[in-house]
Amino acid sequence: MDEGPGLKAPLPWQADAWRRFLSATEAGRVPHAIMLGGVAGTGKRELALAMLARLLCEAPGSGGACGTCRGCRLRIAGSHPDQMLIEPESDGSGVLRIESARALTEFTHRTSQYNGYRVARVMPAEAMNRHTANALLKTLEEPPAGMVIILVSHEPGRLGATIRSRCQHYRLGTPAPALSIEWLQRRGVGKAGEVLELAGGSPLTALELAGENGTGQLDSLVAAIDAVASGRRGVVEAAAEWQAVGALQTARLMQRIATQLMRAQADPRAARNGLAKAPGLQARLDLKRISRIADRLLALRGAADQSLSRELSMEALFLVWSEG
Repeated sequence: MDEGPGLKAPLPWQADAWRRFLSATEAGRVPHAIMLGGVAGTGKRELALAMLARLLCEAPGSGGACGTCRGCRLRIAGSHPDQMLIEPESDGSGVLRIESARALTEFTHRTSQYNGYRVARVMPAEAMNRHTANALLKTLEEPPAGMVIILVSHEPGRLGATIRSRCQHYRLGTPAPALSIEWLQRRGVGKAGEVLELAGGSPLTALELAGENGTGQLDSLVAAIDAVASGRRGVVEAAAEWQAVGALQTARLMQRIATQLMRAQADPRAARNGLAKAPGLQARLDLKRISRIADRLLALRGAADQSLSRELSMEALFLVWSEG
C-alpha cells in the first residue's frame, strides 16, 4: 500500500478487520495494545500503517485518514512527533534489541505534541528477545493514557502469554486464492496462480517473488543448495555468498524451497512453479530427507532470530542440506 493521500482500507481482503477497527475508533474504544497476527506476506504492515494513519489524522473521514491535514502530512514525511516505528536493525540478525524497548518506554511517557494519540508500531513482535519483551510488558501493564501500541507478528504464538493477553487481537489469515490472484493480476503479475502457490498463498510475498529479484533469488538459492548437497561447493563458501542476505531471510527462503519440494512429491509440476532449478534438487532428496530438513530449518530459524554469530547461523543453514 502506498503512503499517498487518502489511505483508505489497506487491502481488499482486510475489509472486515478494517471495519472493526474503524467502529472501535469512532466509538472511542481504541485499545492500548493491538496485535495483528498472521502469516507473513498478507499485508499486516499495511493494515498497521492504515491504523496508525487514522489515529494520527486530525480530520479523518468515514474511510480513514484524510491524507492532507497537518498530522497526515507530518506522518507521510516521517516526521510526526507522535509516531514511532520499531523494526529490527538492518544488519541481517532480525532481532529487536533492548534499546528499542527503552526508546519505546521513553516515547510512551512523552506528552502528545498535538493533543491526540501517540502511536507505536512494533514489527515483527516475535523478534523481541527476552529482555526486550520484559521491558515491553511493563509498558503494557501500566499503559499511559492516549498511547496505542500496534504489535505486528507473523508468529504470535512465539510471544509470551502475558503480552498476548494484554492485546486486542486481529487474526489475519491468508486471503482466498481467487481474491489474491485477481489482485496480483491487476498488478501485472503473469502466472499469478503459480506464483501465489510458491508464496504459500501470501499475496504480498507473491508480488515480491514476481518482481525483478523474486524468483531469481530463489533460483539462485536453489542452485547454491544443490551445489552444497552434491558436494560441488563447500558449506563455508556458500554461506559467505549469502551473508549479505542475512540468516533470517535465508532461513525463510529455504523453508519456502523445502515446502515446495515436499509439494512436488505429490505433483512433480509444483517444483517448477517459479523454481526453475528445483527438479535436480528434487531428484537428489526424497520425501523423508526433505521433511527432516524442513524440521531442522524450523529450529534454525528460531536460532537466526537470536543474537548469535551471523556466520555460524548461515553456515548451519547450508549444513542442513549437506547432511540431510
